[in-house]
Amino acid sequence: MLKQRIITALILVPLAIALILYSGDRSFSLAVALLFGIAGWEWGGISGRPGSVQRIFLALSITLVCLALWWFNQRDWLDDLLAAGVLFWTLVIVLLPGYRQTGMPTHRWRWLLLLAAFFVLLPAWAGYTLLHAIHPGWVIYVMMLCVTADTGAYFAGKRFGRRKLAPELSPGKTREGLLGGLAGVLLLATGTGLAVDMGIMGTVYLVLLSLVAALVSVTGDLFISLLKRESGVKDTGHLLPGHGGLLDRIDSHVAATPVFTLGLLWWLG
Repeated sequence: MLKQRIITALILVPLAIALILYSGDRSFSLAVALLFGIAGWEWGGISGRPGSVQRIFLALSITLVCLALWWFNQRDWLDDLLAAGVLFWTLVIVLLPGYRQTGMPTHRWRWLLLLAAFFVLLPAWAGYTLLHAIHPGWVIYVMMLCVTADTGAYFAGKRFGRRKLAPELSPGKTREGLLGGLAGVLLLATGTGLAVDMGIMGTVYLVLLSLVAALVSVTGDLFISLLKRESGVKDTGHLLPGHGGLLDRIDSHVAATPVFTLGLLWWLG
């Protein structure tokens, strides 16, 4: 399993970086729209009773909405999507602590969880589109932010973890691990702010925004875990050997990206 994960990562990471750095804004946005269509297909299989109808519905709907927005290229619509995404994740943060398992897949809230795909994937697509338009480096940064938060949480949790963060959703996550992930993000943001010469105030703002985005990234991870627990599946799919499905890899990214993008746009005016 570890060998598969490493091989898959060695293939995907250079491809992702090449796509980000060498694609034009429009072509990058289109590529992300197609990828999120795949994510919609996976979402349809873990949000309620799996069936080809809802898989096709979500895959086509997510892709077509992104393509329509891509075609008309209306900036205001993308801003509205970002705001909707931030509101959605704020609501999830409030409600998620009240989640309780039932001991078996129950497919509760089937239609709500299906509709949630639009409030997760569309704002994330808008976020990637706008970040790339500002500078491709910001897309790489927000990806590094999520990876740093996840990696830092894993090693800190393994070494110091005692208190469970969300035992009903992810028994392996601990509060100490969360703090370790945030510490990693703190170093990443500080180093980035100084490296790109954002100044003291700019660096402080980047640190604060990155910490907030990192916290939301954990919420994204937990929310996808909720979907999987309600459907009784271990992974969202089998697209990526050793990793599971596409949603398994981008669960934290789709949550952090709208929040970070909206905060960055506000700072840039």
